[in-house]
Amino acid sequence: MRLQSITMTNFRQFKETQRFDLRSDTVKPVTLIFGANGAGKTTLLNAFSWALYGKMSDDVEHQQRLVTDSVWRATAIGNAVEVGVEIVFDHEGHDYRVQRRARMHKESDQQSPIAPDPQMWITKPDGSSELVGAPQEMIHTILPHGVSRFFFFNGERIENLVKKGAHSEVQQDIKVLLDLEQVARALVHLPKVDRKLTADIRKHGGDKASDIQKSIDDLNDRKTPLREESKALESNLATLDEERESVMNLLRQHSETAPIQKQRDDVTNELDEARRSLATALSERANLIATRGFLAFTEDLTNSTKAMADAMYQKGALPAPLKREFVDQLLDEGECICGTPLAANTEPWKKVTNWRQRAGLQAVETVWQRLSGQIDPMTSDRRSLRDELGQSMKRIGDQRDRVSRLEETKSELDGKLRDIRLENVQSLESKRIDLDNRRSDKERQIGAVNHDLEQITKDIEQKTKDRKNAEVTDELAIKARARSELVQNVRRALEEILEIRKDDMRRRLDEELKSVFRSITHKNYVPSLSEGFELTLHTNVDGVQLPVPKSTGENQILSLSFVAAVSKLAREIRKERRAEGQAAADAGTYPIVMDAAFGSLDHDYQEAVSRALAQMAPQLVVLVSKSQGLGKVADELNPYVSHLGVIESHTNLTSKPEDDIELRGYSHPYIRHAASEFSSLKEITS
Repeated sequence: MRLQSITMTNFRQFKETQRFDLRSDTVKPVTLIFGANGAGKTTLLNAFSWALYGKMSDDVEHQQRLVTDSVWRATAIGNAVEVGVEIVFDHEGHDYRVQRRARMHKESDQQSPIAPDPQMWITKPDGSSELVGAPQEMIHTILPHGVSRFFFFNGERIENLVKKGAHSEVQQDIKVLLDLEQVARALVHLPKVDRKLTADIRKHGGDKASDIQKSIDDLNDRKTPLREESKALESNLATLDEERESVMNLLRQHSETAPIQKQRDDVTNELDEARRSLATALSERANLIATRGFLAFTEDLTNSTKAMADAMYQKGALPAPLKREFVDQLLDEGECICGTPLAANTEPWKKVTNWRQRAGLQAVETVWQRLSGQIDPMTSDRRSLRDELGQSMKRIGDQRDRVSRLEETKSELDGKLRDIRLENVQSLESKRIDLDNRRSDKERQIGAVNHDLEQITKDIEQKTKDRKNAEVTDELAIKARARSELVQNVRRALEEILEIRKDDMRRRLDEELKSVFRSITHKNYVPSLSEGFELTLHTNVDGVQLPVPKSTGENQILSLSFVAAVSKLAREIRKERRAEGQAAADAGTYPIVMDAAFGSLDHDYQEAVSRALAQMAPQLVVLVSKSQGLGKVADELNPYVSHLGVIESHTNLTSKPEDDIELRGYSHPYIRHAASEFSSLKEITS
């Protein structure tokens, strides 16, 4: 999807019809538009989402006031006025024009909410246009609404991506963007297919198979509400985490508590790390015992085996001087090694037969040779096991002591904060304790629900095996059982595919995230994308990875880095599909339209982000104010700018001075006096 133009008609601040060219190329992918606060940068951003999805962001107030206030005011009661937005773009080799507009009849000074449907046209090869049926579905196919937040966003609010509780939504959106949702959707659909297929087992499968199938259905019915409960509990836990972090931030900012809270943060981080180390040490010991623990019980066995073998060796039985297999061969062939015939029951035959009783078996000797080669290494392995267990026990003991010491230190710091006789501090600390208790309760509930889900899954697997072995004579039921087992095999295969692809995508996103973040930040921070798609930031302190309490600016950089990583991976995924002949040349290409790109960043970060912006996506529309966009930011972006624009703000407040903006060596109107308030979107061509 590459934007070509946007046209607004009486859309909020933008009076009458205004069009802006957005076409760009790979050399100059950036459109840079300046605007004063309140001039309409956020409105311009929302014009895209309103045209495409009929929605604006939640931070836009008075959303029903779509028509420019001055235009609405000037419209007589009973008359009508046009309002609308049109976007022209190309996508996967086709040109599209999306238009959402309405003719609003004025009945009072207040505007009523409207929700016009979009219209969409596709340009045919001969240049003519054809109306697209089901335009909203087509738009969602090109860029689903949930995913659009990665490409149309307010920079000051983009840090919402890293907030607790956002990762589940992010994970879902990423699935859509990276072609994982189809697999996930199939997994949701398969149980319904299975329920239909197994209806014949319930009806015709006989008493036993029918009862088993009913039990499987009941178990599956129990899973759905438990999964919903698990999601709700996880969401509640994320909310509590966010509240707790807010309380902790207030304690960090309080002059009386900040030093103690800093110590508590450090101790808490170290305590978390110590608990992880203890868990790792316990896991390593368990693995050692599970895989090599048997060696501890082999000493008596190996000693007695060795004694038996040694005794046989002393007697000359091992190694055997004569192999029984060789004697049997002589008897079968009827001739001794000296040439004497060995006819049955003759004297030579009896002598050779007697030798057979004294000969050793080759198999026994082979085993003896193998054993003799293993007994000594087993003795060495036992010693190694004892040493490693000793080291493991020491690590466990050290980590337990460390956890205990840190818990005591943290408890002392908790007490210090409780003892501060300031009402607001005690209130915050009480709230923190209450949130901790509620978190623990939620975690217990989540654990219980997940345990029930695991048990139900095991029960279903067992019941499915029982169903497979149950006697079924009806032909329909036999076919239904076979098809149900096929569905289960497909489900397991899809689950494996989803896990593999999800992990692969997460890993690639994580690598790109680290690369982009490293190109922007000047701090020793490392971002990570967890298995649950949660964005975190860590720092390395003397070899220990500790989480970083993120500032708003760092959250913004982290989110921008993630958006850049998503944009790049989306293109790569489509490129891989294109190699298989399944996608157009520009598949996976989406623009980024961002308001307040440098929202909470200091000057150093503004310069670093502006340097990285041109690499973030194949097309960018950047909306900035003078204070954010001039100077080093403009210097960094200028080589990549294809279109430069200004939202000229008109105000009837004449007490405020007019203002200009200097771009490319020329002065241009920035704020102007007028009879009414509105904004004009103008391209700077000089």
